[in-house]
Amino acid sequence: MRFTVPNQPMRAGDDDGRRLIFGPDHASFTSLDDLRVGLVAAAANGADLLTRVTARVRDGLVGFRDETGDIIEPICNALDDAASDLRNRSLQIADQDVDRPFRVVLMGRTMSGKSTLFEFLSGGDGARIGVGGQRTTRESCSRAVQGLAIDVVDTPGVGAMDGEDDYARAFEEVAGADLILWVATDQATQEQTGRALERLSDLGKPILVALNCLADVSDELGLEDMLYEPDQVFGGDATGNLVPVQRHLARAGGQYICALQVHAQAALLSTSGLLEPDVAHVLRSNSRIDTLLESLRHQQEQTAAQRRVVSAFDAPRIDLLEAATSSNTQVSELRSAAASYQGTRTSLRKRAHRRIDDACDEIQSATTNAISRRERWIEQVDPDLGLDQINKKWNHELKGLRNELEDAINEIGLRLRADLNIIAYDVAADWAHVDSDGFAGLGGRGEIWGNRVVKVGGRMAAGVGGLAAGAKVGSLVGTLFGPGPGTAIGTGVGALIGLTGSLLGVDRAIDWLGDQLFRSPSKVRERRRKKISKQLSPLLVQLKAEVDKIRTKVQQDWFDAVESDHERRLAREEALDLAIGCLETATRELESAVANLDTELCRELLRMNGFTRVASAVSRADRWRGAGIAVALPEAEFAEVVLYPATGGVERIVPTRSTGRPESNALQVLRCMTTAPLTVESMSERRLVVDLSKPAPGGTREAWVALAQIHSGANVTIRERPLEGEPDVHDSHP
Repeated sequence: MRFTVPNQPMRAGDDDGRRLIFGPDHASFTSLDDLRVGLVAAAANGADLLTRVTARVRDGLVGFRDETGDIIEPICNALDDAASDLRNRSLQIADQDVDRPFRVVLMGRTMSGKSTLFEFLSGGDGARIGVGGQRTTRESCSRAVQGLAIDVVDTPGVGAMDGEDDYARAFEEVAGADLILWVATDQATQEQTGRALERLSDLGKPILVALNCLADVSDELGLEDMLYEPDQVFGGDATGNLVPVQRHLARAGGQYICALQVHAQAALLSTSGLLEPDVAHVLRSNSRIDTLLESLRHQQEQTAAQRRVVSAFDAPRIDLLEAATSSNTQVSELRSAAASYQGTRTSLRKRAHRRIDDACDEIQSATTNAISRRERWIEQVDPDLGLDQINKKWNHELKGLRNELEDAINEIGLRLRADLNIIAYDVAADWAHVDSDGFAGLGGRGEIWGNRVVKVGGRMAAGVGGLAAGAKVGSLVGTLFGPGPGTAIGTGVGALIGLTGSLLGVDRAIDWLGDQLFRSPSKVRERRRKKISKQLSPLLVQLKAEVDKIRTKVQQDWFDAVESDHERRLAREEALDLAIGCLETATRELESAVANLDTELCRELLRMNGFTRVASAVSRADRWRGAGIAVALPEAEFAEVVLYPATGGVERIVPTRSTGRPESNALQVLRCMTTAPLTVESMSERRLVVDLSKPAPGGTREAWVALAQIHSGANVTIRERPLEGEPDVHDSHP
């Protein structure tokens, strides 16, 4: 099945037509104070959930703490950290000033001119401006923008050498930002700078780019150029200078609102009072700073109310998502550990049994050979020797037999013990490299979000709680050859040695009475030989039979010891399964909390945009930054939003049918994402494969797929038709 479907335009419709068909509607607002109550509860409930889950995981593995500590403790610690973040977030939301002005956070690479721009916007004295060195601004600072109902926040630059702390401090301000003002330059974008852009895009913060010209105007020549030839100072390749910013944003599926050229140093100099008023006026005009101020004013006037609501929801949502991602990651790690334990347990049991069988065969062979040599001695003994001599030689043979068996059994036992330990470590090493990635399924927000966060280096380390090979081998080996089979080996050797002592360690005198009566010397010799064999051979037969019994018992003891370890490992796996179940439940509940936040945010944004009737009909909404919010609606409301899209909001609203099939809803989401037709390559139960006729950046495709999958539950793949002569484009799926 292959067919093409048109995209679904997201253009605003005629409000009069909407009222005529669907009836009148109105905009409505929920106070931030009322919204805050639910947001505080969402963060606090998430923290309580993680605390309960962590306690249950620790309790469930209390009997295996020594063996699983290398695995469990990092996992529990990661969950503790996530719970702490959520608890702190709950307190921050409760204390947050909901009536604060529109909040703009300045970010950008180090030495890009952020602080210069900050000083101009806030009417400062230039105290925060550096002198051309990295890491001048080390702390954030918030001030009011002159003439606007806007607060601006200056942050440390990202991309400085040894500047990881600065990076972290800058991102501490992001959660509460209504708008990011990214200060870029025409210089090369550093790797950490690119990582910051991708992270901002991943978090979905709206970004306005100020392309700051760094030409120095502090000397007379530079000032003259700026006053009389500003176009030459700015240069003509603004688009080219923005390419690195666009590239990094696109990798995470993001884009900026607009990009404006400014000269922050010239703008600040124009307000310094050092220039004549007319010169200052020209310099300010040529700095193009007023265009930036107008853009900020527009954003504040047109989007402040909605951005503030989105920011309020973003704060707990990001923490809940990262907690879900952390929990989902720990599930993957524990599944890996459980699979390793299971594989180790079954492999070890099988190989240990084979080695024990071999050891028992060695004991049997050593016993048989030792006894056979004594049988030949009996047959070859000189019957002409005196009784004392024969008995003396016989006792000497018995002692030799005992020593021989003792040496052989000791050697076999020691070799068995060593071999079993080698087997244990070999098996553990074989299973220590099970990759947790193999346990990733379709997943929900936690899994897909984790994939994106890993790419952009967010504060949630998706690999935390991972299994180091050495620690994992130690955990897998456990206590196998300590007090279990090791004791059984020693006991078995002692039993065999004790048997040889009891049976062979006493004198066995031969009775010669009547040997010489009425017989020739040859007959006497023959009779003596038979009598020696008759009296001594049964002892060897008895010994062999008893050794076989004890060997069988020892073999069973060894098997029982291995089975005991097998059962202990099985119990440990069951404890891990309990932990996995707890974490899976936590992940689902955390993702459900995120879904509830998304649904309530969608309803609020619809109400604010005059779709109060539609907002009341929303049964579920799923949000993915870089794509929009997919909302499930009954048929009538679905038709209303399709015909008259809610285009006035800060988030794209994508309508789907509440009763639609997963693959159909996934296709509907993708139709709203692209501006070109889609070719459906295959469409079956919970699976959709489409080709794009118009290329889209990789990060953008991933965002589309993520939203379609999370909302519909279908497995979605987007491909691009390669242009003629071009190589195939990779499939896109998170």
